[in-house]
Amino acid sequence: MLKAPILISIPGIPVYWTMTILVMGMILSAAFIVGRNLRVVPTGIQSFFELIFIMTEYFLKEIIGEEGGVYLPLIASFAVFILFSNLIGSIPGFTSPTATIDTTAVLALIVFFLSHAVGIKKHKAKYIKKFLGPLIIIAPIMIIIEVMSALSRPFSHALRLFANIFAEEFMVTVLLFLLPWAIPAIMMYMQVFTDLMQAFVFYLLAIIYIALSLEEEH
Repeated sequence: MLKAPILISIPGIPVYWTMTILVMGMILSAAFIVGRNLRVVPTGIQSFFELIFIMTEYFLKEIIGEEGGVYLPLIASFAVFILFSNLIGSIPGFTSPTATIDTTAVLALIVFFLSHAVGIKKHKAKYIKKFLGPLIIIAPIMIIIEVMSALSRPFSHALRLFANIFAEEFMVTVLLFLLPWAIPAIMMYMQVFTDLMQAFVFYLLAIIYIALSLEEEH
């Protein structure tokens, strides 16, 4: 497969692990800098983090309700990590951790287990009613359908992010090899937009899945 050269790699460690460590280091460094220089009127990187925080809080309250605030640290962390992971692939010589199914699968499984855990915690034994359907007579069929639907969520959640990020990186790499710099530069601009949208879609779906587990069964 056609691949652009990677500038940073650690022998014996998969490239996406190296990129993940690099992304986490960037996030922690940015958080440290912001924490040391907090301002009442935010500027620069502080504005970026506060924007994500405010947006996440808004969607949590709109979709889940007031109890959604407890999930703010986790969902906001998802947003920042996925966004940084996506964007680093836009820099020549680097690749996105989210362009690997292993990374997106882990993120999707965290959402999967968390959503069902909070549903069980809130509804106790009544949680199973979500899988039985509205009528007892069709419960044997509905439970199969609902279980398959629940199991398909982490698969589609992980695959959507991975496939989009992998495809855009591959496309830009091919263009860099075949065409002048002007066209790849335009594609890289579009890649940044896609990176933002895919991070937003992933974390919004995470909120929706948690909300579905928390909602009352009628």
